[in-house]
Amino acid sequence: MRFRKSRAALAIGTLIASAVLAQAPAPTSLPGVLPLDQFTRYDEFGTLQLSPDGEFVAMSLGKSGQASLVFVDIKNNKLTAVLRMPDNLSVSEFHWVSATRAIYMTARRLPGKQFAARTGEIFGTDRDGTHQRLLYGMSAGQQGTGTKLRVRDASYATATVLSSLRHDDRNILVAEYPWKDVGGYLHYDPSVKPRFTRLDVYTGMKNELGAAPLANADLMVDTHDQVRFAWGADSQGNYAVSWKPDAGASWSEFELTGFDPETVVPQRFSSDDRSVFLTGKLRSEAFASLYKLDLETRAVTKVGGFDDADVTRVIPDFADREVVGYSGAGDKSEDRWLLQDDPTAKLHQSLHKAFPGQNVYITSTTEDGRLAVAFVSSDVNPGEYYLFDTQKKTANFLRASREWVDPRLMRPKEQFRFTARDGLAMHGYLTRPTGSGMHPMVVLPHGGPHGVRDDLSFDSEVQLLANRGYTVLQVNYRGSAGYGKQFEEAGYREWGGRMQDDLTDATRWAIEQNIVAADRICIFGASYGGYAALMGAVREPKLYHCAIGMAGIYDLELMLSSGDIPDSISGRAYLDKALGSDSAQLRARSPVYSAERIEIPVLLIHGKSDWRADFEQATRMKDALEKNHKSLEWIALGGEGHGIYDEDSRRQVFERVLAFLDRHLQQPVTVAEK
Repeated sequence: MRFRKSRAALAIGTLIASAVLAQAPAPTSLPGVLPLDQFTRYDEFGTLQLSPDGEFVAMSLGKSGQASLVFVDIKNNKLTAVLRMPDNLSVSEFHWVSATRAIYMTARRLPGKQFAARTGEIFGTDRDGTHQRLLYGMSAGQQGTGTKLRVRDASYATATVLSSLRHDDRNILVAEYPWKDVGGYLHYDPSVKPRFTRLDVYTGMKNELGAAPLANADLMVDTHDQVRFAWGADSQGNYAVSWKPDAGASWSEFELTGFDPETVVPQRFSSDDRSVFLTGKLRSEAFASLYKLDLETRAVTKVGGFDDADVTRVIPDFADREVVGYSGAGDKSEDRWLLQDDPTAKLHQSLHKAFPGQNVYITSTTEDGRLAVAFVSSDVNPGEYYLFDTQKKTANFLRASREWVDPRLMRPKEQFRFTARDGLAMHGYLTRPTGSGMHPMVVLPHGGPHGVRDDLSFDSEVQLLANRGYTVLQVNYRGSAGYGKQFEEAGYREWGGRMQDDLTDATRWAIEQNIVAADRICIFGASYGGYAALMGAVREPKLYHCAIGMAGIYDLELMLSSGDIPDSISGRAYLDKALGSDSAQLRARSPVYSAERIEIPVLLIHGKSDWRADFEQATRMKDALEKNHKSLEWIALGGEGHGIYDEDSRRQVFERVLAFLDRHLQQPVTVAEK
């Protein structure tokens, strides 16, 4: 099969320059230290979707890729509409409903805050920018003046799109997640069972069709847009799956004999609605595989799987009708096909050959499957969008997600494996700077920690550290996702225990392999990674030479009652499973109670409005370090939450981080002029 790709076939990247106020600088070809803001700035391009007829693309642009929604006529290479958001609003999500109509959702930056929160509102617009209307949300209510006039109600909820209703250009199917009132403020409530509703995308009128039987549930429809599956939390907060065996049936518990019930996830119906594809792990196996359930006979057939990783998703054909493959990721992402000679499989394989060493993900397609948007990315490439013609076998470049990043100047991730002290196999990634010899190293534990992992995707923080001369070590310690349920569960109640040992063992492995000198290592992490950084300083006072905690948890007892996780039944069930309630053990594994054992300089960074790791977590750690006369640097960020959302703040924080690393690892820093 001949396959051709081009970076010059479409002018959309040039055309949309007029839709944003400032274009990114051209990528530099000079080697060496790059300007800091190449790593700290947020995207000026969000995402891109094809219209069902393939004549238009919609894309989000501007600050953080969310300030404007833009529509482009592909055939005529013409900008037809630019919907600019006010300074306090951003486009959080958008969808095509028909060839001419789209909807978008917004997030609002609250007064005194740097981060934006979903407003729950849905707006409708035609692709030329006309007929804009607020359709859904707390401000969408209408007052009726006559007894027979139907009134549009305000909706105090957040809605997600379940289906664009392929044969209905006027309505969409949404799941509504109602809010709760806490002290006069409305908040998302993860304990509530969602409703599913038909929403008119021109008038905003709603028709409620039913409710899920589980809290905070995800929902799945069949090919006739009937809601048939729900998976979420039961009354005890445990994971459960419910279903309707046929469209007219009542909700009932869904169980598969021989499967670990917590691993079963419905994926999609077959095109004839006679079967359901699902992922799940047999109790006798280590990893979740792909299965097909025959709805008439109830027979379950294994479709495929991996020897060293869970199946995470299914791959449909380009017309979004049939399942043709599945994906998973052990050390790296991999796609497999149900039939090797399937036309869709051959097209995907051609795409992978055209972009060797990169991940290729189809983000949207036309209704007939002729055109598709492919997102191509890797450890050195933050992402590029291509318009793929499945008939002509051409991939035309549309836009880079970060035009200022030159992949040639980024550093690749190297996969490595080692064995932990108790014999468990570990996987990780090394990113080395340019130049020969040993470099100082930063151990970078990921957040989460459960259900999250490091992978081969682009990471701006990793690239910044490598560009400044640091080797970066990332470990998928026990508890991380992707290596099977048993591996993830091995991290439960091991915060500060075996999970910390895995990081220690990885660091010592790097020393033994002559990757780094033993006196030039720092540990730096955010969220759970911040906890692991400080516990590393407690548990291994001689191994690391500095520690940085950002948005971290430092008092495990406090975590049981602060932040947003304990606000729901499922959140409390998670905390019990992950941490337990043994007060003595929680204190023993909380760095705030062992500050006297820390011998190295510490930098603490925390947002005052952090909803996940309460700001008190940081102040308690700060007080404990100061009480014990430890070396401490402190950055408190007003208006920031669980992360750093303001670009100026982000730049200032990483200037401090780099200076801190420089002082304690003796790595000179020279910043190039922009």
